[in-house]
Amino acid sequence: MSDYVGSLCRSVNFHLRNLRRIRRFIDQSTCAHAVRSLILSWLDYCNSLLAGISQSDIQRLQSLQNRAARLIYQVDRYTPASPLLRELHWLPVQQRIHFKVLLHVYNSFYHLSPVYLQELIAKYNPGRRNLRSSNDNTRLAIPSTRRSAGDRSFAVIGPRLWNALPSHIRAAPNVQYFKKLLKTHLFPIE
Repeated sequence: MSDYVGSLCRSVNFHLRNLRRIRRFIDQSTCAHAVRSLILSWLDYCNSLLAGISQSDIQRLQSLQNRAARLIYQVDRYTPASPLLRELHWLPVQQRIHFKVLLHVYNSFYHLSPVYLQELIAKYNPGRRNLRSSNDNTRLAIPSTRRSAGDRSFAVIGPRLWNALPSHIRAAPNVQYFKKLLKTHLFPIE
């Protein structure tokens, strides 16, 4: 995955450099649209595959998102990026990845995705034990794996993230409402 992150960083850096060259000729709104279409689309493309990657790779991608936010507001590189990301309503990279994985799990759980994704998740069955979790019909079973690569698979990380969500988010009646609740839940409060 580090090779993929490296090539992604090169591509995004190319676009950031080109946007920086023309930044003084465009207004803030136009720059924000350009960054969303050129930079965030690269960061979001297949980012659910990045679930469980190393923290150093996440940090490399986060620094690109921070640079993009600083470019929009035309501030120097020493300005903290967190307030800028919050003002733009952008989730940090790690939360963007979790958002995408959880959206795939929601669609699979409610049979809105292809069958091959639905087959990767299974509802939690507590057996004959009478547990508090027995009443929650939105929980998923987390399969056990022997390797760390298996822990990064959709079948493992999806249910793990899904079960960590509050039950009122998991039980959202439609996709749009689920996205709204999920983004509110994942948005960092600082």
